Amino acid sequence: MNRARLVRENKPFAVWDLLVYAVIVALLVVLFLVFVVFDVFGTDSARGIRVQVNDETVYTYVFGEGGTVAQGWEDRVEERTDGSLLLVRITTDDGWNEIAIDEEGQTAVMRDADCSLRKDCTAMRAIGDGGSVITCIPHGLKVLPLAGEDISAPSVG
Repeated sequence: MNRARLVRENKPFAVWDLLVYAVIVALLVVLFLVFVVFDVFGTDSARGIRVQVNDETVYTYVFGEGGTVAQGWEDRVEERTDGSLLLVRITTDDGWNEIAIDEEGQTAVMRDADCSLRKDCTAMRAIGDGGSVITCIPHGLKVLPLAGEDISAPSVG
């Protein structure tokens, strides 16, 4: 009974409660600044791109070196230029996607696709400009950044 009376007579928040809340809010602000505003992990440091269809790498492009088509995909990957852009059209069993690679800006973006009316993959951020991956779920296609990895030797796994 005395305990209930003491709780009723005290303020809703003690000084230490307010201090803990202030520390939590300050921590959230710092984390927001570090991850969103300052972009500490540098998602724009891609060396190039890797295109995968159903987890099989079909095309690799390294900025400054050019592109490589995987064996067996030569007739389904087409490269052409449009001004300063390199356009790569990849045809899968379900449709096609067109990737625009800007060598000068070191970016790659999904330019066009026939996957749906909304073409969600064309609205994703460019790799090299803060984007981390571009996916086209209906075609099973992913465009991933190359970030310092050695692509001269095949990976095992």
